[in-house]
Amino acid sequence: MDSVGNFDATFLDYFKGGLFLILSLLHLLFYKWYPAQKVNAWFGLYCFLAAWAYLNQPLIYQYVHSVPLRMYGAVGQLVLYFGGHLAFLGAVYIIFDKRIGVLFYTALLVFTVYVILFALQVNMPDGLSILLALLLTDVQATRLLLLAARKRGPEYWILTMGGIGFIVFLIAYIAVPFLPVTVFTKHILLHVFYNFSTLSSPVSVTLFLATRFAQTNHSLAEKLLEVEALSAQTLAQEQEKQHLLTTQNETLEEQVSIRTAQLSQSLNELKETQAQLIQKEKLASLGELTAGIAHEIQNPLNFVNNFSEVSTELIEELKEGPFQQLPESDKEHAGEILSDLEQNLQKITQHGNRASRIVKGMLEHSRSSPGERQATDLNALADEYLRLAYQGQRARDKAFQCRVVTNFDSALGRVDVVPAEIGRVLLNLLTNAFYAVNEQRKAASADYTPTVWVSTLQKAEPGGQRAVEIRIADNGTGIAESVKAKIFQPFFTTKPTGEGTGLGLSLSYDIITQGHQGSLQVSSEEGQGTEFMIQLPQLEKV
Repeated sequence: MDSVGNFDATFLDYFKGGLFLILSLLHLLFYKWYPAQKVNAWFGLYCFLAAWAYLNQPLIYQYVHSVPLRMYGAVGQLVLYFGGHLAFLGAVYIIFDKRIGVLFYTALLVFTVYVILFALQVNMPDGLSILLALLLTDVQATRLLLLAARKRGPEYWILTMGGIGFIVFLIAYIAVPFLPVTVFTKHILLHVFYNFSTLSSPVSVTLFLATRFAQTNHSLAEKLLEVEALSAQTLAQEQEKQHLLTTQNETLEEQVSIRTAQLSQSLNELKETQAQLIQKEKLASLGELTAGIAHEIQNPLNFVNNFSEVSTELIEELKEGPFQQLPESDKEHAGEILSDLEQNLQKITQHGNRASRIVKGMLEHSRSSPGERQATDLNALADEYLRLAYQGQRARDKAFQCRVVTNFDSALGRVDVVPAEIGRVLLNLLTNAFYAVNEQRKAASADYTPTVWVSTLQKAEPGGQRAVEIRIADNGTGIAESVKAKIFQPFFTTKPTGEGTGLGLSLSYDIITQGHQGSLQVSSEEGQGTEFMIQLPQLEKV
């Protein structure tokens, strides 16, 4: 407040300047990642010009004392003012898919002529610049915003509310001089209604674009659910077809076995080759579909995660800067709004990371190249991934402690496998085991000791063929009998939302059964523990 009781609103100009600079950065960065969304370029330009318009005037009158420089500053202020109105009108046109036509270019021409005349110090009526901006840009933009909900749909009501707010606060601003209140109160009301009228439409556009972002995120979640349903449906169809094929092959084998053993053997080999080819083609098709969808989803997910983090940092900067300049009466409400924004961004980050893990799991699940087999020391491989899984759990939970018991068969020798694929299986199973004992520890009594057992054993199969058995057991939470049959299905998980993708055991099952012609079995008792048993044919021993 000055010496005669007038309200000093300089700090409001700085606050609005900072706010519009933040909005400008957000929308211009959004346009950089998605050039097709031109509305962000126009609205970002508007926010940038508006920010400097709010900052230009107080800076000139506080720090510039030369009359010619002040004149240049006034011309620049007029350019920023008119340019901001034109950019906002252009953004509204883009939102409603309208071409920038005669009215826009007429306003551009009139504004240009007015700036030239003003620079030449031609005497013009007071308030003419405001009247021109109101008639040539604000009226058209407000008209479109008012018709938004009726013309475009229910989600456009935000734009309509912005247009209504602009008109209501503008009328209130005009009516203030006629109110029977003190001069100081009139100054306060003029500043309040002016700022509300100028901020109503821009804020409504920002909220509208944020609503579109939320709708995009919701659509992404629906697509992920569709992928999950499609995968489950495809798996069920494949199982049904495989069952029919197996039945037909058994009938044919029974008929042919009556003839000669040689013909029976030839037909068996043919059936096995045919089944493998069919299975590989089906899995390849499903893998290509899954990989294609996952790649398409990955880019918008990266954007969601990155910009949620950037937005959180910007809110912190706002709290440390312009927020501190607010009056104490406004800080509580503004703080609540900023807190709500932070919580929303945390939820976006949480679910975005959840979706990213699902996409990465889908990409791993769609790999069709198993790699080359190598003679591998399974004892060393199991020990390596045991340590890796344990350290991974320790990194997630510093308080985690677990007793590990190993029993490796020294006569195991080397087994012909794909080390990376078997390592992935071991890592998945060991990670699940450590997770299970950690969850059991949280609910169990103080005398409970989390324990994980890992063992290897060489076995002799009927016919003289050797096989390798790997067992991974724990005394964790166990698996309920009702869900035990589903644990190898894609996207099925018993972990809470956000902690599992449902693809680890499905991928492990495919690697063991299809990639290495082995078997993966599970035995579990709820509340007592779980044991996974891997059997691999020992094709080569060195």
